[in-house]
Amino acid sequence: YRCPCGNRGCWEQYSSGNALVREARELAAADSPVAYGIIEHVKGSIGDITGPMITELAREGDAMCVELLQDIGQWLGVGIANLAAALDPSCFVIGGGVSAADDLLIGPARDAFKRQLTGRGYRPEARIVRAQLGPEAGMVGAADLARLVARRFRRAKRRRVERYERYERYAEARRSSRESL
Repeated sequence: YRCPCGNRGCWEQYSSGNALVREARELAAADSPVAYGIIEHVKGSIGDITGPMITELAREGDAMCVELLQDIGQWLGVGIANLAAALDPSCFVIGGGVSAADDLLIGPARDAFKRQLTGRGYRPEARIVRAQLGPEAGMVGAADLARLVARRFRRAKRRRVERYERYERYAEARRSSRESL
């Protein structure tokens, strides 16, 4: 799939809430027999299919929705295994709207992660957990990052002002000493 960033094959296109909704809408648009439950739920208005709705139907036992979450979880686990091979973290925290699916998504992600992880003999297996802030975790993290950057910017500006003032005092002292000679 082509990603909005312009590339093809981006992880976002296979293991995100957008991917979940896209897949459900494609099945519904194709009038697939497995999609009758969700088509009935939205009264034929395929554009009304949302991630939370898919999660709700999966919890109620809709086979297609359960399978879609398993597929998304599978790709999530594969991507996490690739990240683990490069970064070797002890924990992966899953946030965003799709994290509301909890074990319907994270269970398959853990299974795929275990299958795909390279170097299992010498690498401890990282935990995969749901963000405590759920769908809001990304926004809270972004706000905290902005706060940290703003604080560093203010601190750097203060240091520049202090250096400039020290330089001005030094230059003034030098001018005064030259004038007194």
